[in-house]
Amino acid sequence: MDNNTNNYIAVRQINRKMISQNIEVEKVISNMRVIEKFLNDFGFLTFGRDSFFHNNHAHFGLQIVSTSCELTAGSIISCCESGCLADAYSLLRKYRDDLFFYLYVEVNSAYNQLQTADKDKINDNIGRWLKNDLKDLYIVEVLKTVGQSPHLKDAVKKYNLKASFDKIANKLNNFVHSNGISFYNRNVNMYHGDDLQNHMQALLEDMRYITVSFLFLLTLCSPSSIMSTEYLDCLGLGLPPTEGSEHWVEPFIIRFFKSNLDLIDESCMDYLRDNTPMEFD
Repeated sequence: MDNNTNNYIAVRQINRKMISQNIEVEKVISNMRVIEKFLNDFGFLTFGRDSFFHNNHAHFGLQIVSTSCELTAGSIISCCESGCLADAYSLLRKYRDDLFFYLYVEVNSAYNQLQTADKDKINDNIGRWLKNDLKDLYIVEVLKTVGQSPHLKDAVKKYNLKASFDKIANKLNNFVHSNGISFYNRNVNMYHGDDLQNHMQALLEDMRYITVSFLFLLTLCSPSSIMSTEYLDCLGLGLPPTEGSEHWVEPFIIRFFKSNLDLIDESCMDYLRDNTPMEFD
């Protein structure tokens, strides 16, 4: 076997070179990095305030989940830079699952109005997760729990989130299971015209939708997650916080909402004003 790789050029290398020279595709990838940066900022914002209780015991925060999501976003970007869209979509499914497991834990901590049997099952699942022994918890069950939880189910229904997530789920599964010849990684040369840009733009839109939906629902069930640092900074310094500052929203959160809420509905900001104590400019 010839182990000399000096004259070997991998398809991945060819793809990376061609994509780096495609200005429009590079713009799409740059917008994916905006989401990665948002997750980085979100992790810093929620550090220390994202701990949760399970069976009356406090546990470490969900920082490990948000950090993993940020890293997965970076991996999605790396796949796109090499034209590996099937791999990117497979990672996007993990990204969705992890963000909504974050919500699954938050919902369990925030509300005690679930049916007893359901709550016992959720508690058991989270307990198994904490012991690295979680099995057979499918995303359908996670999304159902989140979507039917108090204070979220009305928003899920009002903005038709279930139908949108079902559509995304179908696409993700097609890529993960290679349910057709269109759902494989390929040489960039096989794309014609604007096809590559359009496919990558569609992936970006799904990534944005998943992220802003997560943030929207998190705000409804845990408003303090998006609270400005002003209030806690003052307490940490032993200073009296500015009156009402516990209701201020961190500016980068507002910017992200304004840039992405159109994917759900422009009225979402008004919905958050009406259904949370937080102040949105």
